[in-house]
Amino acid sequence: MKKISFNIATLSLIWMAFAFLPQEKLAWKIDKKYSVNFSSKSVGGVFNSFKGEVIFDKYQLNTASFKLTIDPTSVNTGNAMQNGHIQQKDWLDSKQFPSIDFVSSSFVKEGESFVVLGDLILHGVKKQVKIPFSYSEEKKKAKVLAAFSFNRFDYGVGSPNDGVDSVLTINVVMPLKK
Repeated sequence: MKKISFNIATLSLIWMAFAFLPQEKLAWKIDKKYSVNFSSKSVGGVFNSFKGEVIFDKYQLNTASFKLTIDPTSVNTGNAMQNGHIQQKDWLDSKQFPSIDFVSSSFVKEGESFVVLGDLILHGVKKQVKIPFSYSEEKKKAKVLAAFSFNRFDYGVGSPNDGVDSVLTINVVMPLKK
Protein backbone atom coordinates (compact mmCIF):
# COMPACT_ATOMS: atom_id res chain seq x y z
CA MET A 1 0.00 0.00 0.00
CA LYS A 2 2.87 2.36 0.82
CA LYS A 3 4.40 1.63 -2.60
CA ILE A 4 1.12 2.57 -4.39
CA SER A 5 0.84 5.80 -2.37
CA PHE A 6 4.45 6.65 -3.15
CA ASN A 7 3.88 6.04 -6.90
CA ILE A 8 0.74 8.18 -6.93
CA ALA A 9 2.54 10.97 -5.08
CA THR A 10 5.48 10.78 -7.50
CA LEU A 11 3.21 10.88 -10.56
CA SER A 12 1.32 13.84 -9.09
CA LEU A 13 4.56 15.79 -8.57
CA ILE A 14 5.73 15.03 -12.11
CA TRP A 15 2.35 16.11 -13.52
CA MET A 16 2.48 19.38 -11.55
CA ALA A 17 6.04 20.08 -12.71
CA PHE A 18 5.04 19.69 -16.38
CA ALA A 19 1.89 21.74 -15.90
CA PHE A 20 3.97 24.80 -14.95
CA LEU A 21 6.58 24.51 -17.69
CA PRO A 22 6.33 27.30 -20.27
CA GLN A 23 4.01 26.25 -23.10
CA GLU A 24 4.24 27.62 -26.62
CA LYS A 25 1.15 29.78 -26.97
CA LEU A 26 -0.55 29.26 -30.32
CA ALA A 27 -2.73 32.38 -30.13
CA TRP A 28 -1.74 35.41 -32.19
CA LYS A 29 -2.86 39.04 -32.03
CA ILE A 30 -3.76 40.72 -35.30
CA ASP A 31 -1.49 43.73 -35.85
CA LYS A 32 -3.10 47.07 -36.75
CA LYS A 33 -1.21 47.11 -40.07
CA TYR A 34 -3.65 44.64 -41.70
CA SER A 35 -5.51 45.19 -44.95
CA VAL A 36 -8.69 43.62 -46.30
CA ASN A 37 -9.24 44.70 -49.89
CA PHE A 38 -11.94 43.76 -52.37
CA SER A 39 -11.87 44.25 -56.12
CA SER A 40 -13.59 43.47 -59.39
CA LYS A 41 -13.29 44.93 -62.87
CA SER A 42 -15.77 47.66 -61.97
CA VAL A 43 -15.30 48.46 -58.26
CA GLY A 44 -12.78 48.08 -55.47
CA GLY A 45 -12.04 49.24 -51.98
CA VAL A 46 -10.86 48.41 -48.51
CA PHE A 47 -12.47 47.51 -45.21
CA ASN A 48 -10.88 49.53 -42.40
CA SER A 49 -12.19 47.60 -39.38
CA PHE A 50 -11.05 44.01 -39.00
CA LYS A 51 -10.64 41.91 -35.85
CA GLY A 52 -10.54 38.32 -34.78
CA GLU A 53 -8.94 35.40 -33.04
CA VAL A 54 -6.11 33.56 -34.72
CA ILE A 55 -4.71 30.32 -33.38
CA PHE A 56 -2.16 28.87 -35.75
CA ASP A 57 0.88 26.61 -35.62
CA LYS A 58 1.90 25.22 -38.99
CA TYR A 59 2.97 21.98 -37.27
CA GLN A 60 -0.34 21.52 -35.41
CA LEU A 61 -3.06 22.24 -37.96
CA ASN A 62 -5.60 20.22 -35.97
CA THR A 63 -5.49 22.93 -33.25
CA ALA A 64 -5.66 25.90 -35.66
CA SER A 65 -8.64 28.22 -35.90
CA PHE A 66 -9.54 31.56 -37.46
CA LYS A 67 -12.51 33.60 -36.25
CA LEU A 68 -12.49 36.86 -38.19
CA THR A 69 -14.93 39.77 -38.35
CA ILE A 70 -15.18 42.75 -40.69
CA ASP A 71 -17.30 45.80 -39.93
CA PRO A 72 -19.17 46.49 -43.21
CA THR A 73 -19.64 50.17 -42.29
CA SER A 74 -15.86 50.60 -42.46
CA VAL A 75 -15.79 50.18 -46.25
CA ASN A 76 -13.95 52.79 -48.29
CA THR A 77 -14.20 52.75 -52.08
CA GLY A 78 -12.76 56.23 -52.49
CA ASN A 79 -16.26 57.55 -53.25
CA ALA A 80 -18.37 58.73 -50.28
CA MET A 81 -21.65 58.33 -52.17
CA GLN A 82 -20.74 54.77 -53.17
CA ASN A 83 -19.68 53.98 -49.57
CA GLY A 84 -23.15 55.04 -48.39
CA HIS A 85 -24.95 53.07 -51.10
CA ILE A 86 -23.04 49.89 -50.18
CA GLN A 87 -24.64 50.08 -46.71
CA GLN A 88 -28.19 49.88 -48.14
CA LYS A 89 -30.47 46.79 -48.09
CA ASP A 90 -29.68 45.69 -51.65
CA TRP A 91 -25.96 45.53 -50.89
CA LEU A 92 -24.45 44.87 -47.44
CA ASP A 93 -27.51 45.92 -45.41
CA SER A 94 -25.18 46.83 -42.54
CA LYS A 95 -28.05 47.80 -40.21
CA GLN A 96 -29.51 44.30 -40.30
CA PHE A 97 -26.15 42.51 -40.74
CA PRO A 98 -23.56 44.48 -38.73
CA SER A 99 -20.67 42.12 -39.47
CA ILE A 100 -19.08 39.97 -42.15
CA ASP A 101 -17.70 36.85 -40.47
CA PHE A 102 -15.42 33.96 -41.26
CA VAL A 103 -15.10 30.92 -38.98
CA SER A 104 -12.68 28.15 -39.91
CA SER A 105 -13.50 24.46 -39.77
CA SER A 106 -10.27 22.81 -41.01
CA PHE A 107 -6.79 23.45 -42.37
CA VAL A 108 -4.55 21.54 -44.79
CA LYS A 109 -1.02 22.07 -46.02
CA GLU A 110 -0.54 22.20 -49.78
CA GLY A 111 3.13 22.40 -50.69
CA GLU A 112 4.57 25.46 -48.99
CA SER A 113 1.13 27.05 -48.54
CA PHE A 114 -2.04 26.25 -46.64
CA VAL A 115 -5.77 26.12 -47.25
CA VAL A 116 -8.43 26.95 -44.68
CA LEU A 117 -11.97 25.70 -45.09
CA GLY A 118 -14.69 27.57 -43.25
CA ASP A 119 -17.94 29.47 -43.28
CA LEU A 120 -18.17 32.96 -44.74
CA ILE A 121 -21.24 34.76 -43.40
CA LEU A 122 -22.18 37.77 -45.51
CA HIS A 123 -25.53 39.56 -45.81
CA GLY A 124 -27.12 36.90 -43.61
CA VAL A 125 -26.04 34.03 -45.86
CA LYS A 126 -23.56 31.37 -44.68
CA LYS A 127 -21.56 29.47 -47.31
CA GLN A 128 -18.53 27.28 -47.00
CA VAL A 129 -15.43 28.70 -48.73
CA LYS A 130 -11.93 27.43 -49.36
CA ILE A 131 -9.23 30.07 -48.88
CA PRO A 132 -5.60 29.43 -49.88
CA PHE A 133 -3.04 31.35 -47.86
CA SER A 134 0.66 31.66 -47.23
CA TYR A 135 2.11 31.86 -43.75
CA SER A 136 5.50 33.11 -42.66
CA GLU A 137 6.84 33.40 -39.15
CA GLU A 138 9.90 35.01 -37.63
CA LYS A 139 10.43 35.13 -33.88
CA LYS A 140 7.29 36.68 -32.33
CA LYS A 141 5.81 37.91 -35.61
CA ALA A 142 4.00 36.19 -38.45
CA LYS A 143 2.07 37.10 -41.57
CA VAL A 144 -0.87 35.52 -43.36
CA LEU A 145 -1.47 36.46 -47.00
CA ALA A 146 -4.73 35.23 -48.53
CA ALA A 147 -6.63 35.77 -51.75
CA PHE A 148 -9.93 34.25 -52.85
CA SER A 149 -12.92 35.05 -55.03
CA PHE A 150 -16.64 34.52 -54.65
CA ASN A 151 -19.84 35.30 -56.48
CA ARG A 152 -21.69 38.07 -54.62
CA PHE A 153 -25.06 36.82 -55.92
CA ASP A 154 -24.54 33.63 -53.87
CA TYR A 155 -24.89 35.92 -50.83
CA GLY A 156 -27.76 38.06 -52.16
CA VAL A 157 -25.56 41.13 -52.56
CA GLY A 158 -26.61 43.55 -55.30
CA SER A 159 -28.45 42.67 -58.50
CA PRO A 160 -27.39 41.55 -61.98
CA ASN A 161 -28.36 44.95 -63.46
CA ASP A 162 -26.32 47.16 -61.10
CA GLY A 163 -23.25 47.41 -63.35
CA VAL A 164 -20.90 45.67 -60.90
CA ASP A 165 -19.16 42.40 -61.71
CA SER A 166 -20.63 39.35 -60.04
CA VAL A 167 -17.27 37.96 -58.88
CA LEU A 168 -15.36 39.81 -56.18
CA THR A 169 -11.79 39.08 -55.17
CA ILE A 170 -10.73 39.50 -51.56
CA ASN A 171 -7.08 40.07 -50.65
CA VAL A 172 -6.05 39.88 -47.00
CA VAL A 173 -2.74 40.88 -45.46
CA MET A 174 -2.83 39.88 -41.80
CA PRO A 175 0.33 40.65 -39.78
CA LEU A 176 0.35 38.80 -36.46
CA LYS A 177 2.28 39.24 -33.25
CA LYS A 178 2.61 37.38 -29.95
